[in-house]
Order: sequence, then C-alpha cells, then structure tokens
Amino acid sequence: MAPYSIEELREAYEHFSRVSDECAASADYNAFADLFTEDCRYIEHVFGEMHGRDEVRQWIVPLMKQYPNDQMTYTHDWVIFDNENGRVIFSARTHMPDLGDGREYSTTNWSMIDYAGGGQWSREEDIYNPAHFATLLTEWQAAKDTAGK
Repeated sequence: MAPYSIEELREAYEHFSRVSDECAASADYNAFADLFTEDCRYIEHVFGEMHGRDEVRQWIVPLMKQYPNDQMTYTHDWVIFDNENGRVIFSARTHMPDLGDGREYSTTNWSMIDYAGGGQWSREEDIYNPAHFATLLTEWQAAKDTAGK
C-alpha cells in the first residue's frame, strides 16, 4: 500500500508550488525552507548538499535575494506523481523578466521531492545543466544592458 494517497500527494505538491511562486515573487525564501522537515536532505548539484531545514534556509534565503536570482520566476512544464514512493518529479522552467525584445529567456530544471506527510518534504534534488543557466544569465544581462534597462 502506498504511504500517501495520490490526492494528498497532489495537494501537498500544489501547496509546494504555490509557496515557491510566492517566494519567487517576494525574493524571500523563508516560507520555502519551512516546506521541509527539520531533518531534510537537499541536494543541489552546484551548491552542494544541505542537511536539515536550518541549513536549507541559511543557503537559499540569502542566495535568492542576490541579483540576478531575485529576478527569476518559475513555471512547471510537467509533473509526475509517484504515490507508491511518496515522490513528485517535475520540470520547473526558470524565467528571467521580459525585456521586450521578442525573446523568452528561460531554461529548465528537473526536481525530485520526497513527501514526508503533513505538508512537508524530506528530500529535494535539483538536476540541471549549469552551462545552460550560465548562458541564460549571460544572454539576458547582455540584452538588458543593450536595452538600457
């Protein structure tokens, strides 16, 4: 028997997604850190591995207040619910603000989150190509500078 119903898993993911969007809009990721259990594990292939909610908070809150991270917003291209394992896998697209030049400045990230119940997550792993993010940020900043924005 699955540890959580598909309904609970979907509801928890929708809450996760909503909180993530609110944090991106405010550039304050404290509420994002609160989505995780006190003993969570967060694997980020560029920034390393964080153990525990406090370590996640100490990493993500200052990082996402820094420019250009504070400019990023997100949409989810697709999501898979694995209620047998209490897991959600999704593709998040990072968007930079529209510069009015007809280009969409975005790239994708795959994330896997493990549900712990009670609306909290015990693990997240983000998988992406850092070179794609570097290209995105370089091209967006150059276009922004050219446009005088």
